[in-house]
Amino acid sequence: MKNIKVVLLVLCSILFLNSCSSDDDNPVIPAESIKLEGKWIIKEINFKSNVKAWKSETFTDVMDVFGWAPYMFESASGVEFTKEDYTDSQTQKSGKVFKLVTGSSYGGSGKVYWVWNQTEDGKAFEVIQFNSQMPPYDFSMSKTSSLEETTLDGKRVLIFTTTLVSIDQDRMDESSNPMTRPKVAATATFTLVETSGEIDTEISPSLKLNGAEFKLPEQIDPTVVTKENLVGTSWMLKSGSKIFDPGMVTSPVGDKYEFTKLVTFNFFKADSLEIRYSYPLGIVTTKKVAWAYDNENNIFSFEKAGSAGFGIPPQKYLWKATYSTDDDVKYLVLDVHEIISYPGEASEAKVDLSAVDTGLFKREFASVSADDVKDTSTAVKKDNYTIFK
Repeated sequence: MKNIKVVLLVLCSILFLNSCSSDDDNPVIPAESIKLEGKWIIKEINFKSNVKAWKSETFTDVMDVFGWAPYMFESASGVEFTKEDYTDSQTQKSGKVFKLVTGSSYGGSGKVYWVWNQTEDGKAFEVIQFNSQMPPYDFSMSKTSSLEETTLDGKRVLIFTTTLVSIDQDRMDESSNPMTRPKVAATATFTLVETSGEIDTEISPSLKLNGAEFKLPEQIDPTVVTKENLVGTSWMLKSGSKIFDPGMVTSPVGDKYEFTKLVTFNFFKADSLEIRYSYPLGIVTTKKVAWAYDNENNIFSFEKAGSAGFGIPPQKYLWKATYSTDDDVKYLVLDVHEIISYPGEASEAKVDLSAVDTGLFKREFASVSADDVKDTSTAVKKDNYTIFK
């Protein structure tokens, strides 16, 4: 009996020691004992409220996403809670200097933009930005809760939930000025990993939305046309451009110049396009056609029915598409890539454009509203253009 008691005592001791050892691998530190001072890499940001996926997969201008918390903090590689006391001379707000480490100039300029303060009980903290518009984003952190410290691979890990300033994605259209768009309080959980060395500004935090992987929209060259950014747009041929109009007679060269008759485009659906083009008797007629866009090669194409009475065959147009801007007006620039007569038929053939003035191949269409290109619009008229026969 005595031996059995000894064995049980030894086993209990082993189990107790193993349990303690397991806890030591990932201990949770009481919030009031957490030491914030130091340098931390931002490993993950999990957005939990008042943030949703962006309206599209791409954007062209950074001002489109200006003030959106995920885009702001994606550029932040780490933070530093310093011990240096500081009072801003203009706002008189004070605390210990807080540094946000980014690849941008404001991250390493040496100017003090933020201070941090920890509550007396040590269970929460705040980050104060003296000027909400300088640097251009407001990186304030308020209402910090669930402050927790643990370890990972021997390094301290800090986890907390805080409130950030972000644009209201449902009310962005209320202001054309990105600086004055309506704001919301967005909550997010940060995971920081302590580091003893310099913070690498080339790294970015992993972004999540309610626990799921979160991919930001990609910025693209503003001159690049995609099917996604064409849908919902409308365009009108630049005033003064040449358009072909032989009148009521059948022109022997008409099929070579049909592309110059196009006056407007309305990409009202992802697969449906409304075109308006020059027609005899001063008319600008309207047709609905199917369209396609090759994002890889930037080729826009559609087919237009022919007119037997005027000796015009059905044609398929293929254009190289780009965007340009001139005097704050955006243009859809279409360069003739290829024109095919009788597409899909046995007599299908490329139109010989060798005799056509190359200056006609580049067609510029100004961005306009959908109302400007409707049948009832008075803005669409041949008087705006130079007619040739």
